[in-house]
Amino acid sequence: MTDRQDRPAPLAAVLTVTFAGSLSGGVFWQAIFFLTAGHYRFSPERNLVLAAVMGAVYAIAAAGAGILVRRFSASSSRAVLMAALSAWTIAAVLPLTARHSETVLWPAALLGAAASAVTWPIVESYLSAGRHGAEMRAAIGQFNVTWTPATALALLLMPIVSQAGALAPLVLSAAGSAAAFAATFALPAHPGVHEPEAAQAAVGPEYGFLMRAASWLLPTAYVLCAVMSPLLPHRLASVSGGSSGGGVAGLWMVARFATLLMMWRTGFWHGRWGTLAAGGGALALGLAVILLAPSLVGLAAGLVIFGVGMGLTYYAAIYYSLAVGHAAVDAGGTFEALIGFGYFAGPLLGLSAQAVATPAHATSVTVALAWLVAAAGSAGALRPYFAARRARAARSSAPISRMPR
Repeated sequence: MTDRQDRPAPLAAVLTVTFAGSLSGGVFWQAIFFLTAGHYRFSPERNLVLAAVMGAVYAIAAAGAGILVRRFSASSSRAVLMAALSAWTIAAVLPLTARHSETVLWPAALLGAAASAVTWPIVESYLSAGRHGAEMRAAIGQFNVTWTPATALALLLMPIVSQAGALAPLVLSAAGSAAAFAATFALPAHPGVHEPEAAQAAVGPEYGFLMRAASWLLPTAYVLCAVMSPLLPHRLASVSGGSSGGGVAGLWMVARFATLLMMWRTGFWHGRWGTLAAGGGALALGLAVILLAPSLVGLAAGLVIFGVGMGLTYYAAIYYSLAVGHAAVDAGGTFEALIGFGYFAGPLLGLSAQAVATPAHATSVTVALAWLVAAAGSAGALRPYFAARRARAARSSAPISRMPR
């Protein structure tokens, strides 16, 4: 008999943890800022500071997830995951214990950011370890079409749950992380064994270069998303005659989901530089259209283009990270840390713009800084591309050695 951990972890169990954790996380990261703005009367500037600090904590904790798992490997990876989900639940409950004390809010927000950052690299290792090539891509596809609707459901439930009180959404977040904790009992003690030979056979000769390029585009995507989100309500109002624009704001999430679904069901995109080029181009073009469109139809088109860019970049980045990184917790940690950097840098751009510009020009300065970030991300992604071309040329010009008969 093969020990259970020698096989890939049951996908149904991984996806159950993913759905419950994503629901909890979607509520937590939204509820904190609504709570600070409405209940604790934070100014927009203070909320940006909180968001930037949470992003920094997320990036640092995600990068250290692999170290944490190795340090406590005598117990199990599942035990570390359970501990992280327990801390996440505590973080959601903490503000309920001191409803009028801001001193509890900051530790709760930072604990929740750190706990969620440790959770996802471990979940991603359970998802991918022992799976290779098409099987890994399919598992990642199911992961992607699980967490995206869970996050959307969290956004839909927020206004309903908030009617019970400003702190009520945190109860929902705690329930989600507790449900994810319960689902971990169906996981083996450790992720499946990731055979080096099978992993090497499934990795293309340019995957390492593709991973490095995607590592530039991923945080750029999240920085641009962080810049777009606070500007979107104002843009919608300006092109729709002062109305809210209905459900147009969520179009980019619908487009992202459709892109993730398409990438799951097809295989043409992997190993191709065109996928990353299309993702980066769609992000830049989509944001430009969102900011400049003179009509609601044009803005809606920009949101769709932007959502496609987010989907292409996310799927490619997580696949190359886990495939090249042999499905280790460190690989998922690096991937999540890059997202955390985007969470940190996005609010930081807003704070920087407010520090150097008048309120009337702060938005324009924020957008200009976002374009600088996009240019830097594009330049960074081009370096691995040119390195891959040189390596390809070297391989094609190398003499072919014949094996002796």
